[in-house]
Amino acid sequence: MERSDAQSPPCMHCGGNQFDTVLENVRDRVWWKPGAFQLQQCQACGLVQTRPRPHGTALDFYYEDTYDTPEARAGLQRFYEGRLGRLLNQYRLITIEKVRPVTAADHVVDVGCSYGHFLQAVRQARQVSTTGLDLDATSLAHAVDADCGTFRQSTLLDAELADESVTIITFLECLEHDPDPVATLTAARNALVPGGLVAIELPMWNSLWCRVFGRFWHPLFVPQHLVHFSRESLQEVASAAGLEPVHHQTMLFPSELTLSARALVLEWLLGPGRPPSPLLDRVLAPIWILVFWILDVPSQFLLRIAGQAGHQTLIARRPFT
Repeated sequence: MERSDAQSPPCMHCGGNQFDTVLENVRDRVWWKPGAFQLQQCQACGLVQTRPRPHGTALDFYYEDTYDTPEARAGLQRFYEGRLGRLLNQYRLITIEKVRPVTAADHVVDVGCSYGHFLQAVRQARQVSTTGLDLDATSLAHAVDADCGTFRQSTLLDAELADESVTIITFLECLEHDPDPVATLTAARNALVPGGLVAIELPMWNSLWCRVFGRFWHPLFVPQHLVHFSRESLQEVASAAGLEPVHHQTMLFPSELTLSARALVLEWLLGPGRPPSPLLDRVLAPIWILVFWILDVPSQFLLRIAGQAGHQTLIARRPFT
C-alpha cells in the first residue's frame, strides 16, 4: 500500500492527534492480502484504531473477493442455515431480550446485514418488520427471503430513516468497519423511538486471547477493521452519540484460540504474509481440530463467565427524555 493510499485522520471519538503504537506488523491472515499495518491508541481517550488506514480504491482492494464471492455466499449459507448459525442468531436475539422482549410491534433495522440471515431469524421468531442495510450490492441481491422485508444498498447515515421511526437497530460485526462510529450511532439514536435499542456486536480489544496473541489475534481483521473497541471505549462512543448503555456481555467465540494459534504457527513456519499451501493445511488440520475441542471450546465458556471472551455485545437505548 502506497503512502498516498493511506490516511492518518484524528481520533474517531475525541478528535485527538496524539497516538501510541500498540501493535505493529499486523497483517491480513484471513484472505492473505498484502500489507502490514499498525494499531495505535489515542492518548486522550484510549480508542484503538488502524492507522494509517487505506481509503478509496485502496480500501476497496481489501474488500474485493472477500464477502461477495460465490464461495463466500455458499459458505455463509451453509453456516447460517446449519445448526450453529441458527443457534448464533438465537443467541443474539436472547441477548437483546435480556433488556426487553422483542415483539411483533418492533421494527428491526440491521446495519451491515449481509445476506439477511439475522433478519430472517428474528422475523420467523417474533414476526417483526425488518429493514436491512448493506453497501454490498451482491449480498443484497442474494438476500434470503428478500420479499419478506426491506433491503437498501446504503449506510445508516445515507438511509434517511425518519426520526423516531424504528425500535431496534443492530450492528452485528459491522461498527468496527465504520470510519465515523460516533456519527453513525448518532444517526441510530435519531432514528430510534424514545426507549428504542441499539445492539452492537464486535470483537473486544484487550480480551484475554487478544493480550496473549497480540498481532496474531484472529479477530483483528486488518485493515477492514478500522477501530478496535474495548468494553470501556465502546460504551464511551455510544454515550458520545447520546445513547445510554444498559447491558454489556462478552460472547462465546469458539475458534478464537484455534485460529489465532494457527496464524502464529504459520508465520513461524513460512514467514510474514505467506499463505499456507493446501497440502500444509491438510497436514496441520488434525492438530487444529484437537486444539479446537480440547482447548478452545472449554476455554470459551470460562472466558464468557469471566467477561474475557473475544467478542462483546453492548445494548444501549435512546433515553426517554
